[in-house]
Amino acid sequence: MNLKVLSVDDSSTIEKHLAYILKDLNGIKWVGHASSIKEAEALIISNNPDVVLLDIMVNEESGFDLLDSIKRNRKHIEVIMLSNLIDCIYIKKSKAMGAYQFIDKSFEFESIPKHLMDVYNKKYKNN
Repeated sequence: MNLKVLSVDDSSTIEKHLAYILKDLNGIKWVGHASSIKEAEALIISNNPDVVLLDIMVNEESGFDLLDSIKRNRKHIEVIMLSNLIDCIYIKKSKAMGAYQFIDKSFEFESIPKHLMDVYNKKYKNN
């Protein structure tokens, strides 16, 4: 089984970096990238990802709105929040809303594969 991952970020640099770090991960299938919340909602419906990598701000839109929608309507999807805006308030809000993890894009980006493998193991190996 592959863990299906969707990324939501308005940065093409982040998209390229994610594509690079995810391409060789066994058990991980990158199913797409959205650069807006509306596009993300459509891709979630069409691809039914297991994990969404979600920036807290996407083209002036709040990633928290999408996190809320995911947790209300598609509880099986794990959400890993990404941001350069590191503030305890954002981290606490993410966790309180049900995010699996919060990652600082500036300093923790390379930890994404580890967190995805943790989700993979939780979902497929512990059942």
